[in-house]
Amino acid sequence: MASNKNDKPMDSKVDSIDTNPIIQSVSSINAPENGLTKGLILILASSLLLSFQNVVTRVILSPKSLFGFFDGVVLTKSYANSLLILVLRCLVVLPIMAFIVAPRIYKNTWSDIRSLPLPENATKLKSVLSSGLFLFFSQLCMYIALGSIPTGIATTIFFIYPTITILLMWYLFSDKPSLSLIFAMLSIYIGGFLTIPLTAFSANGEGNFLVGAITAALSGVAFAGYIIMIKNAKMHPAPFTIVNFSIILILGSLILPFMEWQIDQSRFSDLVFGTLILATTTLLGYLLQNFGVPLVGPSLASVIGASGPAVTAVMALVLIGETLNLYQTLGVFLVTLWVVGISLENMKKIQSK
Repeated sequence: MASNKNDKPMDSKVDSIDTNPIIQSVSSINAPENGLTKGLILILASSLLLSFQNVVTRVILSPKSLFGFFDGVVLTKSYANSLLILVLRCLVVLPIMAFIVAPRIYKNTWSDIRSLPLPENATKLKSVLSSGLFLFFSQLCMYIALGSIPTGIATTIFFIYPTITILLMWYLFSDKPSLSLIFAMLSIYIGGFLTIPLTAFSANGEGNFLVGAITAALSGVAFAGYIIMIKNAKMHPAPFTIVNFSIILILGSLILPFMEWQIDQSRFSDLVFGTLILATTTLLGYLLQNFGVPLVGPSLASVIGASGPAVTAVMALVLIGETLNLYQTLGVFLVTLWVVGISLENMKKIQSK
């Protein structure tokens, strides 16, 4: 792999937990002393785009209206249609990322990708391929969840992934969590359960809600595996992202023909418009993160990204009128509070080194 002056080798042991995949990938970049305000604005904008992306996905798969568009269901909620949206998004994003965005961010993008099959990069190749599989499963489960339950709840349950990462670090690297981290983990699980109504567990209750909650949790578990693989891959985020998106597109394209999906021709233009919004927010979010993280540092950027559950819930309320009951609101608050707490703990750990 070609070297970059900003890159530094990582230990085999995972030594930090961040709440954003791009932040994880560029965590070796040192933040300069100036430009803090600009960096904060960029990271905040990126977090807002991620929340907006979840809202748009929810709108495509449910009878919601966003700014007067998508009035009604663009695609009926199903596993096949969730996969269809994922494939369409990657179909738009991948060529732009591969041939325009990534080479401008990192000039050795393609040489790094071409070097992956070399024998000396066998371990790296396995990590990159594994990360792509984890990310594919995580995003597919998240899209299924967004079609089944409110956006803020799906995002909140997904944010159990820092706790899964901690457990994986403990199991794989004998990195035993502190008592404060264990308390934070338990609080996050309690908050996640509070967002699920009791009727979802009854025989005649909201079974669809339970499916959404389970797939959101599975998305978080898979995302934790993705984070671990990022650390093991030790690869610049530009080529790493291209390989990951390629895996998602290839897997989705291979599976989709065997599933029953159908596009309503009368809603075709809405689907195209929604796909373009998802692709645009993905690309902009990536760029904002890559320019913002070096300005504020990965730890502070991680703290900002940890506000995702609360930000998404508020955005869903404002844009599409999705309301939460008292217990669900409390659950969102608990998860957000303790995910931010884990990020702050990680920041202190890094600063003390």
